[in-house]
Amino acid sequence: MKSFNVPVYAGVDGGGTNTRVLLVAPDGGCLALANGGASNINTAGPEAAATNIEATLASAAGSLGAKPDYAAAFFAMAGVNDTTARDVVTTLVNDFQRVRISGFEVANDTRALHAATFGVGSGIVLIVGTGSKCYGRAGDGREWEAGGVDCLVSDEGSAHDIAVRGIKAALRAMDGRGPATSLQKRLFDALQLSEYGQISQRLHQDSLENPGHPMTKAEIAALARHVTQSCQEGDAVARQVVVEALDAAIETVVAVAKKLEFASQGLQVGITGGVILNEPGASIFRERLEKALPGARILIPQIPPVAGAALRALALGGVNVTPDIIANLKKTLPVGA
Repeated sequence: MKSFNVPVYAGVDGGGTNTRVLLVAPDGGCLALANGGASNINTAGPEAAATNIEATLASAAGSLGAKPDYAAAFFAMAGVNDTTARDVVTTLVNDFQRVRISGFEVANDTRALHAATFGVGSGIVLIVGTGSKCYGRAGDGREWEAGGVDCLVSDEGSAHDIAVRGIKAALRAMDGRGPATSLQKRLFDALQLSEYGQISQRLHQDSLENPGHPMTKAEIAALARHVTQSCQEGDAVARQVVVEALDAAIETVVAVAKKLEFASQGLQVGITGGVILNEPGASIFRERLEKALPGARILIPQIPPVAGAALRALALGGVNVTPDIIANLKKTLPVGA
């Protein structure tokens, strides 16, 4: 198998569902896109994650008929929230047998979203989907992140957070501690429960999707759609649930802006995730963000996170990432990226 004709850089976007690899040339031109299995070490496990990452990197090069020998790679990985997790993935990459990488960096997946939004510039990004996370980078290279540590203690504004808040509101309505709400019937129907006390068994012992086991984070998060539906239908309690959850997410943006000394006026916030890209969350988020950070401007990335990871790989490899390089990457993005 032949070698690449030019140095090739790999952007890796690894998550709990799949792994994506985008290969780019020094001029930003996209060469190949490959998809593989899950690579979040917390959900897939380190061994499976390593196998899937290496296989996807090899597949990307193989589609070009070349050896997987990369000048640099940036691994933007869900689940890498601390130095221990970063070190685990770093060790996994160093142990690859089929893939060679001259230099690489492992970081949380928010870094890829940031690069997809701002290139190598400064700003704040917020992910609010099944889970959540906020990350900011200043022009001088300083970084800070907030929230999104774990669904049990810190997944502010996420679908999981909204679902849990909705269930609590339904329980308060049932036992007389809170106002009446359509959440009571809607959520209990979704959970196939008829009695107040059955909720504990459903959550911890008898999942509908996997009987005999606890409900997963994704199963609980899926209940958020019932809360947002009630909100759209005018249920005041459901709206308050969504507002309070998104206020919690916005608190993470405020914290990052304060830490990095970003002024509110003109602050750019890149966003992604179904909760804040779709209604009713989108409108509520914009309204509440303007209240918390007057003058802040919301951006939606024009390229996918895997392309942001590729830009970070170029910079890591010593390439000066100019506007022309970013434009070339956008122009040559493969279909489906």
